[in-house]
Amino acid sequence: MELQSMLKLHEEDNRRINAILTGDTAAFQALVQDYHPLAYSLAYRVLNHHQDAEEIVQDAFMKIYHALASFRGEASLKTWILRIVLRLSLNRRRDRGRSSWHRLGLHRSADEDIQEAFAIRSADTATPESQYIKAQTRQRLKGLLDGLPDPLRQVMILNSFEELSYEEIARILDVPIGTVSSRIYSARKKLLEVLDQNPD
Repeated sequence: MELQSMLKLHEEDNRRINAILTGDTAAFQALVQDYHPLAYSLAYRVLNHHQDAEEIVQDAFMKIYHALASFRGEASLKTWILRIVLRLSLNRRRDRGRSSWHRLGLHRSADEDIQEAFAIRSADTATPESQYIKAQTRQRLKGLLDGLPDPLRQVMILNSFEELSYEEIARILDVPIGTVSSRIYSARKKLLEVLDQNPD
């Protein structure tokens, strides 16, 4: 990103934060509206559960509202928000993993499984067959990602699903860009090895 664009982005962030800190509720509602889809998408990719993801996003925006005064602008507002969402999501995932109910997959309702199977992001008029294939592919990919170590899984979610740049991922995870690059390489290598061993 060019320096001029980055400066403009930070200026917009600062104006929005200052408005919220002076009590402008509409400014905070606009922030939530702008970032909710991205925050929910990240939480859902980490947790694979609609209700948990919604709860995490609500908690995240409460924390964001109370922590805005401490925002130092070292990263973009987007990066800062996603870092909070990711941290809360990982904490929920870790806590949930201790529950046998979740380990067995019994927390998911049949309706959620059906919705997930036929959730198509694009607005195209896909046939039922192509929708099924897309859903099956996504389900398999999610299963493969769940088998990765957390550091590798995190970078793949942020890069492949959320389409964040290496620089944004580095800021969210607070690691060097080189670490992000090597983790993505390792994750893709592991996924390819699994796919080669189990082509079907």
